[in-house]
Order: sequence, then C-alpha cells, then structure tokens
Amino acid sequence: MLAKDVMKSPVITISENDTLADVARVLQEHNISGLPVLNDKGELVGIITEHDLIHRSQQLQVHVLPSVFGWISPHTSLDEIARYSQGLCTVAETPVHKVMTRKVFSVEEDESLESVAQVMARRRINRVPVTRNQKLVGIISRGELVWAMSNLCERKPGVLS
Repeated sequence: MLAKDVMKSPVITISENDTLADVARVLQEHNISGLPVLNDKGELVGIITEHDLIHRSQQLQVHVLPSVFGWISPHTSLDEIARYSQGLCTVAETPVHKVMTRKVFSVEEDESLESVAQVMARRRINRVPVTRNQKLVGIISRGELVWAMSNLCERKPGVLS
C-alpha cells in the first residue's frame, strides 16, 4: 500500500494569517487534532495542533489567575478577572504563524506505508501531510495508518507476523 491509498483528501487546512480562535473552531468542528498551515500561495508552511494551542500559547505570557487551581472564585477581584479575560482574548486573536510548527515532515503520495510509519515513528509525529510535486494532496494520521495496517492483515493474513 502507498500513502495515496490511505490518505484523507481533500485536506482541511488553515491559513497562516488565521487566528488561534479559528484553529480551535476548525479542530472542534471537524473533530481533528491538527491542521496543515498554508500561505497565501497555497504552499505548505507549517502545521498546528491541539498541543500547539495548549503549550505554545503559554509563550505569549498570558496573565494567569494567582489561584493555585487557576479558576475564578467568588473572592477573585474584578481586576484579576479582567486581566485573565484579556489574556484569553490575546491568545484567541494570535495569528497562526506565531504558534505553528514550521518544520513539517511530509511524504510523497507514492511512498510506501512502511516509509510513512518510519517517518512518523522517527519524528514522533501524529500526522504527516502527503504531497505531489510539492503540493498538498492529502494527510495521514496515526488513525489512518492503524486502519491501513489492520486492513492489510485482513486481506493478507500473517503479513505482520
């Protein structure tokens, strides 16, 4: 099997100039955990994931509540609530290009699934964009890879033993 046999296409993408609020909405609407990022020319320039939203947005130095539990209590001052709300808005309005991962590992559509699995395992990534002549044509996640492997075993018993 080849990458093109299991990739999802068309690919749900986001623009590098969209906001993190846009990313969160698209991830939730499509029940996915990551998106390829395209520039104005339609070129693949990055990838953004739930992990990026959670961890990298912390680099923006958003004011957090001083409470040990990080939640608003009846005793939290209005000033603290306002600073916290402003911090959340700052994150939501941040452009994707400030948080995305720029180093994207992709595979060509004619690469074998073994090669795709090696890239994902070696690079410790959960999804890999699939390209044809440097243009994005699909994406393979761990889920598609596992499905393909189980499907292969059903067609050819003993292949993985």
